[in-house]
Amino acid sequence: MEELTRRQREVLDSILRGVEDEGRFPSIRDIAAQLRLASPATVFQHLVALETKSYLYRRGHRWMLHPEARRDRGLPIVGRVAAGAPLTAIEQIEGYLNPESLGLRQGRFGVRVVGESMSGEGILEGDHVIVDPEQRVANGDLVVAYLGEEQEVTIKRFYRRQWGVELRPANARYKPIRITQGDVHFRLGGKVIALTRKF
Repeated sequence: MEELTRRQREVLDSILRGVEDEGRFPSIRDIAAQLRLASPATVFQHLVALETKSYLYRRGHRWMLHPEARRDRGLPIVGRVAAGAPLTAIEQIEGYLNPESLGLRQGRFGVRVVGESMSGEGILEGDHVIVDPEQRVANGDLVVAYLGEEQEVTIKRFYRRQWGVELRPANARYKPIRITQGDVHFRLGGKVIALTRKF
């Protein structure tokens, strides 16, 4: 990664504080206020410079921290994921998992499982699943998905169908969730790549 100017370092530090302390990428106006910059356009220019130097990247309209730019505090636990009826997503960091003990790299995140819809696969309430938002998802993969206007979050097996997507549980007491093509509220949080359990 390239060297940063003093102001670029200040902008990056502001972003890191927002991500680590509040669990979210701060808005351009938040950064401007924190650094006492008069113009949000100036902050945008610094973000573009940080992107050019590979500290940030964009996913659609959202700015994201490059995994190597993060301070190594571990994999963030960003809330709860429903193994049952979907839960309203609350993307706030609840803690961190040690990536070295898991053999995992940064850029991934953990979520705590609530409910029993995946118990047939040994995924139990209180477990943590590790999610990779960058990996390609194929039929049969275990995923974390966001549903509806409230962006409720759930963990299920993913299957593409002609009419859309089926999210399948691993417990006969729960029905599959069907999402029709063009559902603007559906998004994948990522592929589940590991599970941890505290004894």
